[in-house]
Amino acid sequence: MSVPIKAIAGVELDLLDGIGIATARVTNTAAKFNLSWDRFVRLKAAAEAIEATTTSRLLDAGGYDGALALFLPDRQFDVIDPATTGGSVLAIPVGDASYQAVVAVDVLEHIEPSQRSKALEEFARVGSEYIFLNYPCRESKEAQELALKLTKNPLVREHVEWELPDSDWVLAELAKYGFRGEVQPHTSIAVWLGQFVTLNLVPDAAEDLNRYLINNFANEPYSRPLYHLLVCRRDIA
Repeated sequence: MSVPIKAIAGVELDLLDGIGIATARVTNTAAKFNLSWDRFVRLKAAAEAIEATTTSRLLDAGGYDGALALFLPDRQFDVIDPATTGGSVLAIPVGDASYQAVVAVDVLEHIEPSQRSKALEEFARVGSEYIFLNYPCRESKEAQELALKLTKNPLVREHVEWELPDSDWVLAELAKYGFRGEVQPHTSIAVWLGQFVTLNLVPDAAEDLNRYLINNFANEPYSRPLYHLLVCRRDIA
């Protein structure tokens, strides 16, 4: 499967017994600064939420190259992704409650809408304590449409044509399985739009731009958020 994202160095994926899951092995944490700014800020936000918990064994669902592990090298991450491990988040090949937490960063919006409830059911099945979800929120719809018009990026095309997840709906779905959580909006649409268009249309300039933005604007305030980060914990009876 071809994915228009460059895999990052600094983390290796060690496949586990041909089941479509790999363990992420960090070899160079500094490689995270080579990420694009938009990947850096969303992984950073997820990592900070995870760091506030005691979870140590996590499944990075749809985690592609395992870059999230670069932000939390002391925690154990397994990765399942059709492009890199051959596994599907719609049928995770492990038993119930196999992981303390499931993390899915910018994954749900790339699942066909009729299958999103199945993905959430799987996350709730294999995660014993927490589910962390990040995705572009519906407040960013107009910017997503402009980004698609300017870049024709196939991932943004899915944002527009499949529609972005409704966070109220996501929380209601997870509540069916005993998870309660909150929505944490973050990241500036304005910075993202300029960065993303440059990344796609002027790739030779993107490396210097991304490093500058990471160093100076990783916590930029927003007037309208780009992402929703959902932090959900299973109810304890």
